[in-house]
Amino acid sequence: MDNSSFWKLIDTSRQVADGDPEQQLKELESLLDELSEDEVVGFQTIFVSYFQASYTWPLWGAAYVIGGGCSDDGFDYFRGWLISRGEKAFSAALADPDTLASLIKESDEEVDCQVEGWQSVGVDAWRRKTGLEYSAFPSKPSGIQSDGPAGDEWSEEDLDRLYPRLCKRFS
Repeated sequence: MDNSSFWKLIDTSRQVADGDPEQQLKELESLLDELSEDEVVGFQTIFVSYFQASYTWPLWGAAYVIGGGCSDDGFDYFRGWLISRGEKAFSAALADPDTLASLIKESDEEVDCQVEGWQSVGVDAWRRKTGLEYSAFPSKPSGIQSDGPAGDEWSEEDLDRLYPRLCKRFS
């Protein structure tokens, strides 16, 4: 599994699901079930690398504005949702989280952009293939980090200045 194959699976699952994040997760599960154990491990490893790269204060601020608040778990679900939107959207949001204002379609506004289940989709597929327990997964699957988010921490008073487009749209 390489980055290109990873993003192709993400894009295919999103297209088949017609953009519905919950359905996309189900579609991705089906696609992963067709892969070898090693490919599934590779998928999860790449997912974790993107998940960790998105553990930033600037993205958490954007998630906070979009959701009208965002807990630790909510931010994990948001980061999974962000990866599900594809490489272009993910990279743009990492570079400038305020670009999410144009990414989220009117139809997405009913979705809170926090979808549970993305963090473990690869491990779950591997478990279905092997019958082994979560703890036996051959690499660190969780993406949990001991350090805090990267970047500068924000306060609620900063949000209008940091995310003008998101605040205009979601506040």
